[in-house]
Amino acid sequence: MKTKITCILFVCTLLYTANIFSQSQNYGSISYNKAVNISGKQRMLSQKMSKAYLLMAKGISNQEITKELNSSKFIFEKQLEILTKNASSTAVKLSIKNVKKLWSKFKELISTSPSYTSSLEIMELNTQLLSACHELVLSIETSSKYNNQFFKSENQDLVSIINVSGKQRMLSQRLCLYYTASTMFPDKKTEYKRVLNQVFEEFDGVIGDLLISSYNTTEIEEELGSVMSTWEKFQTNKRKFSNGEFPLEEVFYTTNNLTKSFNKITGIYEVIAKST
Repeated sequence: MKTKITCILFVCTLLYTANIFSQSQNYGSISYNKAVNISGKQRMLSQKMSKAYLLMAKGISNQEITKELNSSKFIFEKQLEILTKNASSTAVKLSIKNVKKLWSKFKELISTSPSYTSSLEIMELNTQLLSACHELVLSIETSSKYNNQFFKSENQDLVSIINVSGKQRMLSQRLCLYYTASTMFPDKKTEYKRVLNQVFEEFDGVIGDLLISSYNTTEIEEELGSVMSTWEKFQTNKRKFSNGEFPLEEVFYTTNNLTKSFNKITGIYEVIAKST
């Protein structure tokens, strides 16, 4: 009888430990892979909203741009709620607090009627919000490393590659933002062109890095091929792009297509991570 009770206690302890251990692998009720992907999208949305606002302030009449601004604002807020609800570590909670503080100011600004003055304020604030969102991604990634330190290294490699691939979504939107800004504000053209060229180089370099990833599937390689085909017209005409010689609407649609492709690629990496 004593042996039977001991066995039952052992099994209960084992199940409890396994449950706690399993929970530590996740970011609340979602996986760390999903959390990194969601927080990575916040970076992209910060640039997407800024870009849409500037285009509207510049007088480009396009219902798609207006819709993009409104939907991005809604998605950013909802995703922030999800990340807040599932946060557990102090570092992640502090990162979220910083994002919320900046988001409050940013949301108020993009809710005003598009104007030249407000656009300048957005150019000052967008990078701060972007940096805060990026710090949140890194906090979640660090938390994942800590909680999953005894798991296979490829799991953590995939968390990192989800971050890198997801960042391309942001960079494509930031390209359009600073392309627009460099044509909109003559007094700040030199400064904005410098940022534009930096973003261009980073975006271009990561495409090559992702192309040789050992985690690539046929679907990912095909999508990267589509990215390179879309990107080629800017890549082979970098000086023309840097000087603002492409039509704004062409840059708008092209960078949106690049964002969609990298959103698809990042989603596939997330599925791969889930299955390992």
